Amino acid sequence: MKFLHILLIVCLSTTLYAQKKNVKATYITSPLKIDGQLNEEYYQQGEPATDFVQLQPYNGRPAMQRSEVWFFYDQSAVYVGAMLYDTAPDSINNYLTERDNIGNSDYFGVYIDPYNEGQLSYGFYITPAGVQSDMKAIKSDRDREDGNWDAVWESNTQITDDGWIVEMRIPYSALRFPDQPVHLWGVNIFRNIRRYNSNNTWNLIDRNISGWIHQQGELSGIENIKPPTRLSFTPYLALYVEENEEIDKTDFTYKGGLDMKYGINESYTLDMMLIPDFGQIQSDDRQLNLGPYEIYYAERRQFFTEGMELFDRADVFYSRRIGSRPKFAGNANDELEENEVISDRPAETQLVNATKISGRNKNGFAIGFLNAMSLNSHATLKDTLNNTSREVLIQPFTNYNVSVIDKSLKNNSYVSLINTNMSMYDNSFGANVTATEFQIRDKSLTYAISGKGGVSHRGAEDKETGWFGEVELAKNSGKWQFGISQEAYHKDYNPNDMGFLRRNNLFDTDTYIRFNQIEPFGIFQSGMAQAYFKNDMVMEPWDLRAQELGVYTEWRFMNNYGFEVRGEWMSEEHNYDETRVEGRYLYKPQGYNFNMFVHSDWSKKFSAYVYFGGFERPDRNQSGNWMGVGLDWNIGQKLALEYELSCNPETNDYGYVSRNDAEDSIYIAQRDLNTIENVLEMAYTFNNKLSLRLRGRHYWSGAENKAFYLLQDDGTLIEEPDYDDNHDRNFNSFNVDMVLRWVFAPGSEMTLGWKNSVFAQADQMVKDYNDNMEIIRNSPQINTVSFKVLYYIDYNSLIKKRI
Repeated sequence: MKFLHILLIVCLSTTLYAQKKNVKATYITSPLKIDGQLNEEYYQQGEPATDFVQLQPYNGRPAMQRSEVWFFYDQSAVYVGAMLYDTAPDSINNYLTERDNIGNSDYFGVYIDPYNEGQLSYGFYITPAGVQSDMKAIKSDRDREDGNWDAVWESNTQITDDGWIVEMRIPYSALRFPDQPVHLWGVNIFRNIRRYNSNNTWNLIDRNISGWIHQQGELSGIENIKPPTRLSFTPYLALYVEENEEIDKTDFTYKGGLDMKYGINESYTLDMMLIPDFGQIQSDDRQLNLGPYEIYYAERRQFFTEGMELFDRADVFYSRRIGSRPKFAGNANDELEENEVISDRPAETQLVNATKISGRNKNGFAIGFLNAMSLNSHATLKDTLNNTSREVLIQPFTNYNVSVIDKSLKNNSYVSLINTNMSMYDNSFGANVTATEFQIRDKSLTYAISGKGGVSHRGAEDKETGWFGEVELAKNSGKWQFGISQEAYHKDYNPNDMGFLRRNNLFDTDTYIRFNQIEPFGIFQSGMAQAYFKNDMVMEPWDLRAQELGVYTEWRFMNNYGFEVRGEWMSEEHNYDETRVEGRYLYKPQGYNFNMFVHSDWSKKFSAYVYFGGFERPDRNQSGNWMGVGLDWNIGQKLALEYELSCNPETNDYGYVSRNDAEDSIYIAQRDLNTIENVLEMAYTFNNKLSLRLRGRHYWSGAENKAFYLLQDDGTLIEEPDYDDNHDRNFNSFNVDMVLRWVFAPGSEMTLGWKNSVFAQADQMVKDYNDNMEIIRNSPQINTVSFKVLYYIDYNSLIKKRI
């Protein structure tokens, strides 16, 4: 009987995992009043979605609190009403945060997939305080969410004695759906209850199955609706006052421009940006770079973050290249004549416009097209004797283009083709990359083979051609998972005119085996353990670069505390990149590294984390550590503070400093390094329309050289006592970013910003941290105050007003 009982449970569970729930939307003849009260008679007519289950901690068990969710629709929008019962409404996590930041609040959300394909879904989330957050869910290896997507929709909430209430109005202009008489949309509903560390869904999401978008229910009953004319305009006006103490100059500038969105049809959308302005985005976290690789900075410009999921294919497009530092900025130094100095050299090119078209049709074809143009950029050279100036062209008028085609296949598989192209007016330099990416899954979605490959062609008269390829076979569902991958990058493959690649000339093999424990057991809520091995080769000359063997594990306790531990053995290394000369390498002896990370319960008003790690190469007496602490504190409902301190000291690091013109003498320094970074963020939310965010960051990094060596052909070093060039570094960067934001109408806002920037660099390391703070205080500052207003105009709203 016990065996039969277990068998019955297994059968029922299998049925539960396989089936899709269905909820029917009710047609309404008059729009709901979005006031957070479920008092319209329509709520008595419709059947709500109920019987939520846990996503975590107990995947598949009934939710700890009851929820009822209704769907309605008319000819302009879909409506959502929810009664989220709670036996302890005074314990609901209810914090005020700025838009698109849920923070530590409870939340309710609905994901809508109008094509019901499990490839792309639109998410609309709200907290008990009425703070909106919207995002796209995009099918990938494990599915990902794009929080940069923004939509204009209405919502309201109310906390009652029985729990809390949600009402939403999502206009059809926020969605893309096919033009057909009867619709069957994919839908899933989420509810998070922080005090239980419990995430719940309406349709069960099996955490043992890779990906979650396709594990959705269905929304039926929607008939005879027409995709609206999706046309909107967002004009803006921006004013800036900048004071630069270094050159004792104050500038006043103003800008005006326009963003436009137009739905070409129910599937594809045109986005256009005319005379863009990005002056109020967060400052980059500048760092000292002593290594051979470029530092990666995240994209923060909204036009290049929203709706960009298609352009991520094959890793060949990095949007920060558009409007970045002029490509031939170094030519200004070559053009200097006697008594001349560079009085002005722009840090970025001026974009004049950008356009993108993106979308996916009902047959699974997706198209992405992006084009941007930048104006001529000039450096100004000044004669210090006669005080005359002249201009030197450092980047001509430039066109940037990206094109993508993607096809959805069975079993959430896909194949895509992407091309990037950069061309310049009246200049022979050009860059072109064509690549493909694919993923093929079996019917059970347990196994997948994926890959990418491409060719780059770039240069002026003598263009250079290179190629790359990657392939991976993986089992990415179930408790036990594993995978093996192979990468090959030709030494001449270079996508960096419009992409970002740290290394080429490699032939890397990676393999791993992973154990996933998603169900609570004992004191643990969930956990994971993984072992991996990496074999890193150089293609030209064919040589072993390095090997790594490591283990990694992370576990979360039932009280939501958690920890991560990693340990790794590193083989001897032939580092062909550090030398900056083709065919030469720096030898590094074998070593090991480790790391530990511990955090408290993120859902509490006060939470903290701490980490500590290090590495050592004993044969060279080389070692280093990384350590840090972070604190998050919600003070009342409106104020949130975040602080992070990190420190990274290294002893006896060995790195490149210089070489002679013939590149046969390469000098390596033995040096001590140290880096300290402090970041403090404050957010005060007056209400769900008005918020203030302040972020301050101080970064110090220094390098002190103790000895110099001459690199030998076998990668070893011999001391070079006569080398006396000074390559010490002391690097300070300080930034303050403040934005006061008022959303005065749906999609419309006013912002008041302030930026303070201080940068100081010297050729002698200053070890005392207080002395570095004094350097910051005494260095010239750049202060910028800005005011910007943008207004959202929806074509459909204008038509209604006229009628």
